[in-house]
Amino acid sequence: MSRILIAGAGVAALECALALHELAGREATVELLAPAPELVHRPSSVTTPFGGPAAARLDLRDIAAETGMRLRRDALQAVEPATDSVITRDGDRVQYDALVVATGARSREAVAGALAFRGPMSAGVVEQAVAELAADPARRLAFVAPHGLRWQLPLYELALLSAATLRNRGVADPDIVVVTGEHEPLEVFGPAASEALHRELSAAGIELVTSAAAVSAFEGALRLESGELVAADVVVALPEVVGPGIPGLPQDDNGFIPVDEHCRVDGFANVFAAGDVTACPIKHGGLAAQQADAVAEAIAARLGTVGYPEPFRPVLRGLLLTGERSLYLRTELGPGGLSEHRLLPAPGTVSQGALWWPPTKVAGRYLSRFVAASTAALDDRAAGPVPDGIELIAQAAEEDAAAGDRESAVRALDDAEAWLGPLPAAIARRRDEWRELIPRQERSRT
Repeated sequence: MSRILIAGAGVAALECALALHELAGREATVELLAPAPELVHRPSSVTTPFGGPAAARLDLRDIAAETGMRLRRDALQAVEPATDSVITRDGDRVQYDALVVATGARSREAVAGALAFRGPMSAGVVEQAVAELAADPARRLAFVAPHGLRWQLPLYELALLSAATLRNRGVADPDIVVVTGEHEPLEVFGPAASEALHRELSAAGIELVTSAAAVSAFEGALRLESGELVAADVVVALPEVVGPGIPGLPQDDNGFIPVDEHCRVDGFANVFAAGDVTACPIKHGGLAAQQADAVAEAIAARLGTVGYPEPFRPVLRGLLLTGERSLYLRTELGPGGLSEHRLLPAPGTVSQGALWWPPTKVAGRYLSRFVAASTAALDDRAAGPVPDGIELIAQAAEEDAAAGDRESAVRALDDAEAWLGPLPAAIARRRDEWRELIPRQERSRT
C-alpha cells in the first residue's frame, strides 16, 4: 500500500484526497497534513458584508471519518526529497511514497493606505466602507486590484454588491469606482464576459478605470503607478498573492512551485503540487481542484488503478454575484495553463443559467458533489434558458417537501445559501415556512 501525504487544508488538498479515495481505493493510504481542522469556502465570503451568511465551512474530521484518510493537525515546514520525507512545523519527520503540496499561497497588502479585503476575516472592512457611504452619500468608494493580479472576479462582485446594498439603504446614486490593471473587465474569460460585465457595471452606475495600477491611497485620492490621481474617499483593495517559498523545493521569483502538465514538481518524481502554491498565474479554487484531479490520476496510474492519467487541461468557471442576478462564466484556457504566455482564453460563454452542475462557486469533480450533497458528477452544460443554480436546488427542495421530508428541503436551501449566496426572497420564504412545520426536536438539526 502506498503512503500519500497531502499537505494543506484548502480546496486543492481536499479535492485531491477525495479523488484518491475514489480512484486509488485500498491501494493508497492518504494522510492529510492540515494546519486547520476545517476548509473555509473563501469565495462565499463576498456576500457576508451585505447580509449574507458567514463563509461556509467543511469539517475535515467528518470527511476523514467518511473516507478513511488520516488527519494530522500540523503544517508543512520543509521537504527533503532525497529521503522522501517532510519536516513539519512541530518538528516531526513524516515519510511518504508520494507527496502532494497543496499549502496555498500567502496574501499581503499591496496598496498602501487602502483597506484590504482578504476573504472571510475581512467582512467588517467592507461593512465599514459601505456604512461610511450610507452615512455620507457624497463620499466616493473605490475598489482596486494590485498590479499583476489575474483573478479579479471578487473585485467586481464587491463593487456590484455594494452598489445594490447602498441603493437598498436609500442612496439613490452611490459613487463607486473600480480601478483595475485589466484592459477589459474579467478579460481572462474572453470578450463575451467583458461585454456582460460592462453592462452590469454601467447599469449599477459604477465607473470603471482599466489598464491602471493602484499604488497608494491617502485622504481623498488614490495614486496610480502612472502618477495620476483618482478621487476616492474610501479605498478597498484586494491583496497581492505570493508563494510560500517552501525549503527543499524549486520555486520561481515569487515563491511559487513550477510543475508539469501532470502537476509533478519539476525535477522530483515523487513530489506533486496543486492549487495556489503552483506557478499557474490564475489563483482560483476551480483550477486548484482540476490540478488536484490531475495529481490524483497520475498517482492512481502509478498504482495501476487507472489507465492513462489525464493532464491538467484548465477550464475556468466563475459565478459572478451582481446583487440582482448571478452570471455564470466559463472558458477554456491554453494547454496546461502553466505559464503566462500559454494562458490564452477561448471566446468563453456567459449565461444567467447554470453552466455546470452542481452549480457551486468552486467547481470540483469530487468536492462539489460532497458539499452540494449531490450524487451527480461535475457536468458542464450549454448556455440557454435554463433555471439558475439556486432555482434548480429549490425545485429539488420542493420535491423533498412534497414527499414529507421538509428537513432535507430546508438543509438543501441552507447549503445553497452558504455556497451560492443569498436566496431569492420567494425561495427564502418557502424555506422559512418549511422550517416552522418541522417538529421542534428535528428543527434544531437543520
